[in-house]
Amino acid sequence: GMKYMKWVDKDWGGKDVQDHVEGLKMLEKDPRVDSKRRGVVGRSYGGYMTLTLASRHPELWKAAIDMFGPYDLPTWVSRIPPTWQTYFKLSLGDPVEDRDFLVERSPKTYMNHLAAPLMIIQGKNDPRVPEPESAQLVSDLRKDGVNIDYLVYEDEGHDVLRFKNRVHCYNTITEFFRQHLGN
Repeated sequence: GMKYMKWVDKDWGGKDVQDHVEGLKMLEKDPRVDSKRRGVVGRSYGGYMTLTLASRHPELWKAAIDMFGPYDLPTWVSRIPPTWQTYFKLSLGDPVEDRDFLVERSPKTYMNHLAAPLMIIQGKNDPRVPEPESAQLVSDLRKDGVNIDYLVYEDEGHDVLRFKNRVHCYNTITEFFRQHLGN
């Protein structure tokens, strides 16, 4: 219900991360799950969660794919459209008053711990997570010598909707996981 939906408000990177890690521990008990071949992928908030999990719990993942996920929460909040700023001030935090919290919960703060190969997928015309957000992540990691796959769709926004792009995107995702997790 609504209580569960609001559970993560003002706690991005808190209980939600614990929930994912605990869920993964439960999956490890299932004999059908190969714990040596774990990958994580997410889109939008799920992309944020992918970056957070891959950087704060690098021991858990062999590959990670972020699709349109916020990387640096203080700069991301400053880049979102003005019509959304009130919502994110209430659900995430105030960019001025809660700056320390936003920095602490940003994947950017922990990316130096990243161990898994990473792919970033982004739409050039994304109004929700503007392309400079992902470009900054890629630039920061490449400066540190990290090999990163960066896939930008010039004619997409906050999703991959065009059929040709969608086929290409999901074939690329499949190949990335095949390469890093095995068949």
